[in-house]
Amino acid sequence: MKTVNSSDSNNSKRKCIDDDVQDFLKKQQKTADGFASTKGCAVTTINETMTANKIEYYNKETKTIATNEIKQNCPICNEVFSNAEQSQFEHHVNQCLDHSEEEKSQKSQTTNLWTKLFGTARLKVRGIWNAKDDSAPGLNKTESVWFGRMENKRIVPYYKYLAGTNLVVDAFSFGRIPECEGYFLSHFHSDHYTNLNAGWMHGPIYCSEITSRLVQKKLKVPSNFIRPLPLNRPCLIPGTDNVSVTLIDANHCPGAVMFLCVVPQTDSPPLRYLHTGDFRACKEMCSHPLLKQPENPPIDILYLDTTYLDHKYSFPSQTTCIQLACDVVERHINHNGDNELSNKDHLLTQKKELKNKKIIQKTVVVVGTYSLGKERIFIKIAKKLKSKIFVTDRKMEILSCFGDDELMKMLTDEPKEAQVHVIPLGHILPENLEAYIRSLQPHFTQMVAFKPTGWTFRTSSLEQDRSLDAIISAGAADMTVLKSSYESLTLKIYEIPYSEHSSFRELALFIASLDIRRIVPTVNVHNEKSRAKMGALFDRWQKEKRKMAVVDYPSLDHW
Repeated sequence: MKTVNSSDSNNSKRKCIDDDVQDFLKKQQKTADGFASTKGCAVTTINETMTANKIEYYNKETKTIATNEIKQNCPICNEVFSNAEQSQFEHHVNQCLDHSEEEKSQKSQTTNLWTKLFGTARLKVRGIWNAKDDSAPGLNKTESVWFGRMENKRIVPYYKYLAGTNLVVDAFSFGRIPECEGYFLSHFHSDHYTNLNAGWMHGPIYCSEITSRLVQKKLKVPSNFIRPLPLNRPCLIPGTDNVSVTLIDANHCPGAVMFLCVVPQTDSPPLRYLHTGDFRACKEMCSHPLLKQPENPPIDILYLDTTYLDHKYSFPSQTTCIQLACDVVERHINHNGDNELSNKDHLLTQKKELKNKKIIQKTVVVVGTYSLGKERIFIKIAKKLKSKIFVTDRKMEILSCFGDDELMKMLTDEPKEAQVHVIPLGHILPENLEAYIRSLQPHFTQMVAFKPTGWTFRTSSLEQDRSLDAIISAGAADMTVLKSSYESLTLKIYEIPYSEHSSFRELALFIASLDIRRIVPTVNVHNEKSRAKMGALFDRWQKEKRKMAVVDYPSLDHW
């Protein structure tokens, strides 16, 4: 069995992307040399699109220009973009969401671990907030219990550890961690499993059933190191002092889970930790039998996905976005691409259902997705259209790990057999799709494409100073107008605010619905300004927070 060296990781990723592109092109029976430019657009082949960092084009009809914002910050890595093309900014954020960046080497430092990571121990040990009478577990033990250990001159960050244990979450990039009793993997996105490969032999890996299949099939990790756990059932972790972990659906991507960890204490009640991994908070989570308040003890530490912990990020529910996509598809198909549609906006508040009309097989629906994620959109559209779903071989391999027989029957590797096509999110560019629809003619004559990007949907800056109660009472974002971002005679592209991370409001609701003693953010923690901003927000919410039940909303899957 061949070991994949970490130094070759970037080359391997690029090879996988290039192979995926070649697989995609081969099925169209069309070579890149045959792709001509569209009117008003720069000439760019699909292959060039995937290898370029920036693609510039200008369309006279749509007046595609750079964003009006002078500066934009990536919500994942906080990199600042000044006067950048929107396509360049979107490409960067999508890469941050779905791909790990190259790990930068860190110089050995001799300063105290306490100072090195956060400066003032008292402020940071409490994990941003804690009740007045609450002290951080592990505080009386060694500093490394909270702040990590040195291994190969690299620090395992404090938020990777479940406090007071030798268990870590999504910490594979640090290699072997001394005394570690278990490595937990929240989901199969590369920024969470970096350096996990066929040569892994550092200890047991705990994850969901779907993730375990993906790890074995895609990364070739030896099966004897993988310990898949069931959902919603507490499991004792071998080698620990009776620590139990329960996997709870994270509402992120298939196989993604949260970890509810219960750590027994000698002279006091057990400590309860909830590590969300990457998640999209919903009412169903707070109603879970092991989390629901006040039936259960408090959460002593919440390790929270703070990707969108900013008032700017407020977007509609996934259910609303999927229904919107179905409405758009219905309009285009039933009107057979009539020009009447090109000037109409589609409201997120529309709730029309597809009617039993004769479908003219001339329109193809294209949905951009990550290697893993956004599946709910194309599955729902395909079911509405009673259509097969065209996917590449690589996507088919990933979908086969879901254990969903119904889904597998819907898939095909023949593009002209399906009215719904799934392609990498990075391909959703006008010049690529114009070439793609030409390759499918005359079988298909029109194309409707969806680019699901939740983070591009932002609210007014007036929301910045709203109280916790005002945020909760305001309701979800559902009154915005969605317009096509690109239109031609044969192609229309729609950007849909579909996100698999929690919005700012959903994070507020999640926190308000649970009794939490301490919050430890897991995203945007490498910048002191960002940490201070989150700390101030959590402190403010704690002062405003009242004991409340789960906040009601029309559906369990969203607030």
